[in-house]
Amino acid sequence: MVFTRPIAGKKLLGTAGRHSVVTDRKVIDGGTDAGCTSGELLLLAMASCATGSIRSALAARGRPLDDMRVDVDFVPPKQASARDGILISVFLPPAVLADSTESIIAAAAAGGVVSRVKLGSDVEVRCLPLETAPQT
Repeated sequence: MVFTRPIAGKKLLGTAGRHSVVTDRKVIDGGTDAGCTSGELLLLAMASCATGSIRSALAARGRPLDDMRVDVDFVPPKQASARDGILISVFLPPAVLADSTESIIAAAAAGGVVSRVKLGSDVEVRCLPLETAPQT
C-alpha cells in the first residue's frame, strides 16, 4: 500500500513501505518543482516495470543484459478529444537488436504496471473518515 499527504504548497509526501518521495508541481503550475510530478512518477513506474520485464525475458533466453535504456513519455493523442498516448522506447545494443525484437516488445508490455495501464484496471474509489486511516 502507498499513501500521500500534503506537506507544503503543492508538495506532497508519498510513502511506499519504508520509502518516501516528495512530489510537486512545476513552477508554471504553481509548485516549486521540488520533486517529480504525479505523471512523471507514473512514467517512471512504467519504465521500471518494462526494464525489469525485458531483463527477465532476456535472461530467460540466456542473454542477461544491463546495457539498455528504457524511456517512457506521453505522446499527443491521435484524435483531438482523446487522452495522451504513452510511448515506451527501448534502447538496446546492436547485437541484441539484430535478433528478433518481438519478445522484447512483448516483455515491455507484459509487466504488472504496464499491462494494467495498457489494458485498464477496475478502479474503485471509497471515502472514509480520516481517523480510520492506518497508522504508519
